[in-house]
Amino acid sequence: MEKHISEGSLTTRGKHSTRGSGYQQVSFAQIALVFRAALLLGAGGGFMLACVLTVTSMVGVQLGPWWPALAQAHGNLQVFGWAGLFVVGVSLYFLPRLRGAPLVAIWPVRWIVGALAVALCVRALAQPWLTVADQPIVRLSLVGSAILECLALCGVVLLLGLMFRRGPALEKRPAFGHTLPLIACSFVCLGLCGVINLVNLWQMTGGMVPATGDRLFVTLGLFGFLLPMTLGMSARSLPMYAGLDAFPPRRLVSLSFAYISGLLVFCAGILMNWQEAEGAGMVIIGGILILFVFLFLRTMRARGKLPHKVARLAPEPAKLAQAYRTRVSQERNTYGPFVALVASAYLWVLVSGIFLLINGVSDLLSFAAPLAEDALRHSLTIGFVSLLLCGLAPRMLPGFSGGTIRSARLVSVTLWLGNLAALLRVGSLLFSPWLTIGQLNLSPLAFGFSGILGLALALCLAINLWPALRPASASG
Repeated sequence: MEKHISEGSLTTRGKHSTRGSGYQQVSFAQIALVFRAALLLGAGGGFMLACVLTVTSMVGVQLGPWWPALAQAHGNLQVFGWAGLFVVGVSLYFLPRLRGAPLVAIWPVRWIVGALAVALCVRALAQPWLTVADQPIVRLSLVGSAILECLALCGVVLLLGLMFRRGPALEKRPAFGHTLPLIACSFVCLGLCGVINLVNLWQMTGGMVPATGDRLFVTLGLFGFLLPMTLGMSARSLPMYAGLDAFPPRRLVSLSFAYISGLLVFCAGILMNWQEAEGAGMVIIGGILILFVFLFLRTMRARGKLPHKVARLAPEPAKLAQAYRTRVSQERNTYGPFVALVASAYLWVLVSGIFLLINGVSDLLSFAAPLAEDALRHSLTIGFVSLLLCGLAPRMLPGFSGGTIRSARLVSVTLWLGNLAALLRVGSLLFSPWLTIGQLNLSPLAFGFSGILGLALALCLAINLWPALRPASASG
């Protein structure tokens, strides 16, 4: 039977000793800055740009060459600022405890967050400006932002990589070992993204990143960094926080290696401009995502019931089952429908997997992709990653910090806002011919409101999580 890390061992605050190491685990107060930066960059940066882009399109304001430049900067802010910093923050707190070894140092974290925030904001301002004023100072600022971003992303990889080397043998940490392929893939791709971004901004012409470089950068950021880490973290943390049976470890490892193989084929197809290879990679990744969803839904069937392994070992299963149901009910009252948010996020993964299969098969047959690539990306970014973070963060962060969220009702609000934003964003791209009443096309309206709802989602999440991130509550 696999030995799982107990929730208490992950959420205890203060100083954590690692036996025989002479070092101590960092407290949540020392990394709360990462989450605060993620929330601010999301609400005031990535989602704000998305709102500007969608609303201007809805009302017919012509941004000209600014629009595609802002769209590229928006994607960078969302993947590496909002979602990326969330993932990095959880990794800095969760992974050292999962590995059984502390971070070698905590002081670089402030520099990493500061450098990344400056880099992302500078690019968001300078890239659209370059489309109308190709001045040396603007180009220099863009290259400087790329250097800062590369240093920050590679700094995260180095910090966690040194920690991974310090822990006990992997056979003594099975919970870490079973998720290691996805974790390693994620952070290797994070470092590669920093280098590729530097090359892209150096080669930028007319305020736009070259098409091949941009596709490779986005693919590695989304499919290489965000998806493997969120899948791995949810596979490890969901059973613990939602009271579910553990993911079968052998299946998790098999799916991880299959996913990585598909990613390699996908990226090779982009680099070589080989449509059939891209299609094969998308088919593999899409199939793995669908299998992962079915594995998750299988574990979700036991939600509200005592896990089978616990029931077999309990001296009085009936009493323990009643206590378990009481705890589930209390958590729902305290943290809101966080499990429903996670479940809806996985349903969007299912949608994304189907999209990948459709486009992948079309590429394999040398046909034009029938579904817009933008719809596929946003079904993953808004539909999966955003909803997953909105579900896990209100449950995990108070456990890490000892603080509380502002309101369980705001969790319910994010459930509706996130799903509606994803539905309008993806639907406006896929169903535009059917969103016409007479001579009125509702597609721009749906597109515009998706940005407004996305910004409202980011604001609700920031307001709800902020009390758990304040130094007074995070210090324990």
